[in-house]
Amino acid sequence: MQLSVLRLRALGFLLSFTTSALSNRAVEHVKNDVTERVTDSVWTPYNVGEGYRGVCGRFIYPSEFGVALSVEDFQPALCNRIVSLRYGDKHVYSQILDVCTNCAKGNINITERLFKHFSSDLSTPLIGEWYLDNESDRV
Repeated sequence: MQLSVLRLRALGFLLSFTTSALSNRAVEHVKNDVTERVTDSVWTPYNVGEGYRGVCGRFIYPSEFGVALSVEDFQPALCNRIVSLRYGDKHVYSQILDVCTNCAKGNINITERLFKHFSSDLSTPLIGEWYLDNESDRV
């Protein structure tokens, strides 16, 4: 019995090490592929109700500033990454939490709370720009 526990612990260690290495490679890949700003992006609000489990695996609450990328733009390695959003003279940072199944490439859904930061009219989509944030990009 003790031998089995030791084997399980060793296997768990190997799996966590392998997952970490793969995750780091995936992030490097994302950093190399998704570096450009997306301009003229259509932003639509989405209602998460009392809470909704996004594709990134955690609940998204109505009080959050959250972003859902289009299916074409989304990669699992982007989950929880910070994005910079600019609409007119307003700028804010948010987090990738979900995927938008009805968004065209470059377009995003943003939580209603985030949308209201930019506009009080939830019925009219916004046209803005967004990009993956790196500390070196911050002004």
